[in-house]
Amino acid sequence: MLDFNSTFGYALLIIIGFNIGILSGFFGIGGCFMLTPLLNILGLPMTNAIGTGLLFSIIVSLYGSLKHFFLGNAIVKISLIVGFFAMIGVQASQPIILYLDFLHEADFYVRLVYIVLLIGFGAMTLRKKQDIQKSLHTNSSDIITKVRHFPPLIKYGNNRSISLYALILVALFVGFIQGFLGVGGGFILVPIFIIILDMKSHHAVGTSLLTILISSSFASYLYMQSGKVIFTIAGLLGIGAFFGVNLGVKMIANIDSLRLKTLFSIFLLLSSLGIILKAIHFDLISIAYSLILCFSVTLFIILKYGFRTKLIE
Repeated sequence: MLDFNSTFGYALLIIIGFNIGILSGFFGIGGCFMLTPLLNILGLPMTNAIGTGLLFSIIVSLYGSLKHFFLGNAIVKISLIVGFFAMIGVQASQPIILYLDFLHEADFYVRLVYIVLLIGFGAMTLRKKQDIQKSLHTNSSDIITKVRHFPPLIKYGNNRSISLYALILVALFVGFIQGFLGVGGGFILVPIFIIILDMKSHHAVGTSLLTILISSSFASYLYMQSGKVIFTIAGLLGIGAFFGVNLGVKMIANIDSLRLKTLFSIFLLLSSLGIILKAIHFDLISIAYSLILCFSVTLFIILKYGFRTKLIE
């Protein structure tokens, strides 16, 4: 396992932070669905990985959301509503994960939920949005229609609207997952914003990061109170992420919505394999695979979309 207090450990954390920063700015995620399992794979207890990952997500989402806001990609109204009500879900799930940690069962259940959600949302996002909406309409048209249009309605974008209660349900679910897994929730929010709220991928990315900033701040505070945050590790990761997010946000201008959605969904599906390998105790293979995936996807994004514009202003 990694010696987090060594020179090599410090350097690796900065490099990991840089890579995840690029992924965060590019995909609209807090990065913790990748970082939290990775920290656990590298040797941190799961609850410490969760708390430290949540603090890291504040760092990347703060910078990323500001960049996207000034680019016009963040819908503030949606972010404020979902971010605020997500705090309730966080409050509900955090005691559960601490109790599972007391029983020494946290690792198993957190990994299991990670695997299910990554595969589920990855597959859902990979499908054509029209096919999913058609399926929803065929299977439960009355319920879906009533939920989406039940007053009061929140208007956003170009004459679009969504029920406040639908947003609250989304927020509670995302908040619960956020507190349980130690994630920003972007890998859930981005598909929901694209499919349910019919946002363009670029707007879903910006709105997701701003939402993560709000809800992760609360979730991180709860884990700080429990002594589960390692500030040194979060700080080193944040140093790398500061530069990575800047590049990721700039490169998103060079990809269309459909390709962004497809690349994001493939990344989710591939990420689940690293957690599966850890769950079946292939520790070294899991570490190697997770690091290679993180670095290779980042390298692909830079080579494919990074040299079409100036990366440094």
